[in-house]
Amino acid sequence: MRNKGVSYLVEIFKKISRKAFSGSASNVFKGMKTLALGSGISKIIGILSIPILTRLYSPEDFGVLAIYTAIITMLAPIITLRYVLALPLPRHDGMAFNLLMLSTGLMLITCLIVNMFLWMFGGDILPIFSMEVLIPWWWLISLGLLGSVTYEMLTLWATRKRDYRAISKTNIGQSITGSLTKIILGLFGLNPFGLLVGQVVIQGGGSGSLLKIYSQDFKKNWRHLRWSRMRKMAWAHRGFPIYRVPSQFLMLLAGQAPLLFIAAMYDSNTTGQLGLALMALGFPLKLFGNTLAKAFYAEAANLGSKQPDKIRVMLISVVKRLAIFAVPPTLVLLVFGQEIFTLAFGEEWSLAGTFSEILAIYLFFQFMQTPVAHVFYIFEGQKQLLFLNIQRIGLVFVCFSFVYLMDLNSEMAILTYSIMLSVHYLLSSIYALKFIPKN
Repeated sequence: MRNKGVSYLVEIFKKISRKAFSGSASNVFKGMKTLALGSGISKIIGILSIPILTRLYSPEDFGVLAIYTAIITMLAPIITLRYVLALPLPRHDGMAFNLLMLSTGLMLITCLIVNMFLWMFGGDILPIFSMEVLIPWWWLISLGLLGSVTYEMLTLWATRKRDYRAISKTNIGQSITGSLTKIILGLFGLNPFGLLVGQVVIQGGGSGSLLKIYSQDFKKNWRHLRWSRMRKMAWAHRGFPIYRVPSQFLMLLAGQAPLLFIAAMYDSNTTGQLGLALMALGFPLKLFGNTLAKAFYAEAANLGSKQPDKIRVMLISVVKRLAIFAVPPTLVLLVFGQEIFTLAFGEEWSLAGTFSEILAIYLFFQFMQTPVAHVFYIFEGQKQLLFLNIQRIGLVFVCFSFVYLMDLNSEMAILTYSIMLSVHYLLSSIYALKFIPKN
């Protein structure tokens, strides 16, 4: 009788799985499953390392890591003028290779400029963000930028090839080596230097492996490299630097704004608590949301802008399934967030658990919205995406201005932010669906 019951449940699960992963979104979810396998293993490694790290490093150390990561995240879009995002779009690999070389040249030039700027003015600028501890190691910012952007370029080439397995393998390697670096350096008492070096490894550590995988591919396409073709690609995708750079910068600034405002308005302990909450809650977003967004972009770019109806159906199907996946963890966080954080990371991280409960709804809407921005890449909607990100950063500034004027505590600040951004993500998703042309 028990075996029959188990068999019945297995059949139900199979039917649900077939329905969930069939239809217009099937190719997207096949790609996502491959990406999610590697990303899932890497994120599990990261999650398992956090209880160790929270006992080796203080909330103040995590505050420094949070601001460091915020700086890297905000500067990275400027490095290639966002031309790198167009890599999956050209039909011919030779033209895409010209775009890759254009991005590489821009990366080297801008990283050199950032490096010189930090060398001359880092001692004056870093204290503004409570990063005095980084002054002797200002070069870590340049190194983090170089590693992060290089890895982004190579993963987008892999996305063009729909080589999700290669991305998955490097994700695992990055997580293992980065987590071990943080733990080992923490055991030697190198605080917060260990966290920062480990983060550099996590952001760019897989670049060497991907470069080796595609070295023959790059050699084969080297004969197509021409200055005229690079200029042609730069002009054809000029919407990316004109609209996508400010749009991406504003989007990332809005994402990192809570940490920057909390660092300015409260103490380093509160910043560290929020940093841990965002780090822990970001794992499922990166595992499922971002991996699925990459797979969706690859499949939608393969369909091309001349098949909008198919892309619309695919996007709706993907967003519905993301909503289903997001409901259980959202409910768990809403009810048990503080208990989970205290149990996993220790009593001193209770405030991080409170923040996780407050951010649960916001992360639900952010999770569903992750593939949506790629619609604007495909249908030349960089101007519209810029408008959405201007709107978002405006909401963030209104939110924290209100918090400052009303002298609210940190919990109310995060609650106000969570509500405002939830509304923004919902409305921007609806707008993106309406933006897709109709045949």
